[in-house]
Amino acid sequence: MARMVRKQIVIEAHQECALSQRAATLGVSQSELVREAIDALLSGAAPRSRRERAWDELLSGVDEARAAGVGSGGRRFGREELHER
Repeated sequence: MARMVRKQIVIEAHQECALSQRAATLGVSQSELVREAIDALLSGAAPRSRRERAWDELLSGVDEARAAGVGSGGRRFGREELHER
């Protein structure tokens, strides 16, 4: 892991509240969100969380599986068929 440097910043109360809620929702620290936002700002990209990136990777995997023919083969199942024993 890269060497971390401690910085103290001042933000508005509504920003702190929103940051806290977003961090809790995503399961990451507030510092992680701030670092991601700084990286996004410096790269010119929109900030994306690790979970958003993971979701995109999951969807990509689903697309690859579909292209490889993995899945139901396009069949549709009715409720009765699914609950037959």
